[in-house]
Amino acid sequence: MNDKKRAVITKNLENWYVVDSLLFNNHARSVIAEGSTFVEYVSLKASMLSNLYEYWNHVKYTPVKPQDIQKERVLQENAVNTAKHAKSLASNMMNKEKTKAMITEMVITEAKKRGVSKTDEISSKIIHEKFMNMAIDNALIGIPLLESRQVENSNDFKGQILEDAHRLMRENLVRLALTCKKKDS
Repeated sequence: MNDKKRAVITKNLENWYVVDSLLFNNHARSVIAEGSTFVEYVSLKASMLSNLYEYWNHVKYTPVKPQDIQKERVLQENAVNTAKHAKSLASNMMNKEKTKAMITEMVITEAKKRGVSKTDEISSKIIHEKFMNMAIDNALIGIPLLESRQVENSNDFKGQILEDAHRLMRENLVRLALTCKKKDS
């Protein structure tokens, strides 16, 4: 296996831990209480990362800092750092006026749809879900696009199909993570 392919596979393996770190601040196996939910979560995450690998190949992504990881602990440490960076980027994005206006509109629409007058609970849920979506996209799509050799491929038909598939799986993964029963600490 060549070094570029190894670097991409290693980065995607690191993303296994990045997703857990973003959604749970821990490993999913340590957090999700229900066995069937855990199996669904792992299956959905594996599908999303498989799609991501195809997307990365399509845009010719090779990590700027390739690593040859010998220990799982190093992958986990790198994942925590990536997750922190992605959350920081998402936080900055959430503070932009355009994003605030979009979220306000989402809250109003959802409140009307549910016939709810107090929007605090809906607002909190929508903001948290949007934040998680942005953080995952930053870590898995945004940062790699900055390092891609053919970023224009993200706009072609195949790139758009792969991005749409990512978005669909990501949204389902975030919703599942937000609704699953947590293990008692």
